[in-house]
Amino acid sequence: MITEVQDKNIARFGVLFSEFEEQLNGQKQVSAHNFRSKAAERLATLSFPTRRDEDYKYTSFARLLNQDYTFPVEAEISQEILDSIRIPGEEAIELVFVNGLFDESQSKLDHLPKGLTITTIEKALEDEATKGFAEKHLNENASTDNPFVVLNTTFAEGGVFIHVAKNAIIDRPIHFIQYNTATEQPFMFHPQRIVEVEQGGQLKIIDSFSAAEGAVYFANVVNVFHVHANAHVFHYKLQDESETAFQVNNTTAFQEKDSTYTNLALDLGGRIVRNNLNAIHQGENITSNLYGAFNINGDQHVDHQTFIDHAIPNCQSNELYKGVLDGKSNGVFNGKVMVRRDAQKTNAYQQNAALVLSDKATMDSKPQLEIYADDVKCSHGATIGQLDQASMFYLKSRGMSEKMAREALQHAFLIEVLEQINNEAIQQRAEAMLYHKFGK
Repeated sequence: MITEVQDKNIARFGVLFSEFEEQLNGQKQVSAHNFRSKAAERLATLSFPTRRDEDYKYTSFARLLNQDYTFPVEAEISQEILDSIRIPGEEAIELVFVNGLFDESQSKLDHLPKGLTITTIEKALEDEATKGFAEKHLNENASTDNPFVVLNTTFAEGGVFIHVAKNAIIDRPIHFIQYNTATEQPFMFHPQRIVEVEQGGQLKIIDSFSAAEGAVYFANVVNVFHVHANAHVFHYKLQDESETAFQVNNTTAFQEKDSTYTNLALDLGGRIVRNNLNAIHQGENITSNLYGAFNINGDQHVDHQTFIDHAIPNCQSNELYKGVLDGKSNGVFNGKVMVRRDAQKTNAYQQNAALVLSDKATMDSKPQLEIYADDVKCSHGATIGQLDQASMFYLKSRGMSEKMAREALQHAFLIEVLEQINNEAIQQRAEAMLYHKFGK
């Protein structure tokens, strides 16, 4: 029965792809469509994961897949909403997307810093300098076993290609502003980014996701980062989707020697949110920093799945994920660190902690270490608890209301994660979003 349901979901997306192709008209001839067609063929051979799959045993996609999705419709974003999403005090490079569609008039792409190129994936495929790199990753995305990555490649349109030249330090962050409106019918969209940071380069990226109340949609995101030798990438996700929306986010970072990749995700919205995050080590002296914080309530479900592949000696990784759960919400952390046989002198740290504020909320934690080398320092741990009543009593005795005391303790619990943001303006924005969530 489960197989039949999964086959029907795949078949429905196949019908949508036929409709999608009809809308492309002359664009069927562009190089990007070859990868869409290849991905559509691959998708037809796959099925979406169920709880029978080990990596998805705590997350059901039935509610996500049972929606009758259509394609995005154009809409406008008000200046008031746009200003509320922007990072005060930051002169960011902005790419604005409304309902998954690029809004050039609201974006800020003038006067890009020297050494930074931002273009579409379609144009990257036409440029001899970037064609091979783009094709390599699109081929991998179109042929993987992950059906959500294949689905993204099947329907992605207007994907973004970012290139940072050798030794270019990009001081201004790139801010993807993604806002979605309430529509008559649920829609899906598939953000696709390929990012290459050359040797000695540095880049910050902010991913903001927000929406109108009651908006129902499926955001299926795929990011690929190639971080060359001695390059440094900081990637921040600030997610406050509609609580009736769904998001699956697949991000992979390929790292070369002496590089740093830092990913921090703040998840506050969404009905079902699944983050798949992979760091692949391809050289020595690599650092991977993976951080996450979430605050959810009601029927929300947030699932973090991380994988760090320590395949090379003398590398380190740090993972810290914290969550606060209330109502009937569900949280999941499944973090896997692989230390391969030749990866001596590995230093890997992993910690997951959660505050469960309701007897109906649940947290499933599965930190994993798979170690095949003997000269390593690796640790992991998981803690799940409730608010400290002695601390609550102390704060209330100093004049705080119970609501203020609860919020203060939740903030103190999560701030350890947000303090990993190495930009004051971005950190303040993240904290402001957190306090707004407390007020709901």
